[in-house]
Amino acid sequence: MQQENDELKKPELQKVNYKGIIYLLSLIMVIGIVVLYSSSYIIYYKYPEMDFDYYLIRQMINIIIGLVFMFIIALIPFQKHMQMAPFYMVGVVFLLLAVFIFPAQGGSSRWIDFGVMNLQPSEMAKIVLILFLASYFFRDNENRQNGILEQLMIPLGWIIMITLLIAVEPDLSSSMIVFLIGLIVLYISGLKFSYFVFIMIMCIIGVVMLFQLDLLKPYQMERIQSFLGLSQEITSEGQVDVSLQAISSGGLLGEGLGMGNYKYIIPVQFTDFIFAILGEELGFVGMAIFLFLYYFMCRNLIKAAINGIYNNAAKVFIVAFAYLIMLQVVINVGVVFGLLPPTGVTLPFVSYGGSSMMAFLGGFGFFLSALNESPKDNYAK
Repeated sequence: MQQENDELKKPELQKVNYKGIIYLLSLIMVIGIVVLYSSSYIIYYKYPEMDFDYYLIRQMINIIIGLVFMFIIALIPFQKHMQMAPFYMVGVVFLLLAVFIFPAQGGSSRWIDFGVMNLQPSEMAKIVLILFLASYFFRDNENRQNGILEQLMIPLGWIIMITLLIAVEPDLSSSMIVFLIGLIVLYISGLKFSYFVFIMIMCIIGVVMLFQLDLLKPYQMERIQSFLGLSQEITSEGQVDVSLQAISSGGLLGEGLGMGNYKYIIPVQFTDFIFAILGEELGFVGMAIFLFLYYFMCRNLIKAAINGIYNNAAKVFIVAFAYLIMLQVVINVGVVFGLLPPTGVTLPFVSYGGSSMMAFLGGFGFFLSALNESPKDNYAK
């Protein structure tokens, strides 16, 4: 009788329109591939020994690897992922330490060279941290209601550790994203408001120490000062000016795919500033439609988590994953429009890069894994 009463208390699941979410993802990726080719084929004019479709082919390979990664994750029950989350986290920590063994590239130790591809562990850390924290708070589908040590200090310690490991590479932008998404998970998981006040005070103290002790790299300080108008313009800020000119030249409907000219000027036109190329060639209408695709995809992810999944850990993961996508979109677009200092943050599913593609498609793998579980599995303890 008690079991029947418990069943009656369980909220009724709503049908999740996961196909609509996948369609939106697919559309974003298809448009991304077209824009990436349009912005990258000019590499031939700079380096005639390279093919027109060099970056297109490599991006297609990145997508294939990412999709295989996504399906493998999706086939594993979400409860198993919850059990394995601590091991995933240990693996990420190992990879973040391993980057210092390999030769630095461009003055940073961010990549592990596997020959066929360079892996950037900081991209994986964003997804794994969300999964780990969701598992920590809701491993048994019940929120961890303990003291300040269990509810704040332990999870915050993991967040700070991963943030610092990425920051010393150095990769300030990724470290800040990891820290912010960690705080978002704490908020979603029901962290007390007083604890958040404590975190904000510590953040303010940390920022002051960052500047007072000159812990930032010279180029990082120059970017911040240039953005605030405290120093002369630097190269990256010049890129922002060119990106604004590219968007402005696109007007309402754009110059047409492949017809833009500013991709010959912007150095990182198919990675950090690919949205500027999209703006020039598809115009304001194209940019608006593209951003709405992101919005509807993330909104549907959150709606699916809240209304279609019983498992609390899965809810937290999917909602935080949607916020991660939106956070990176906002930062990338903010840089392109000069609203934020240049950061090197990729545009999810669009910018060239294998690690970013694998990480975000892997996040969708966890989403599909959670959907595949039955209500009985979601209540399993």
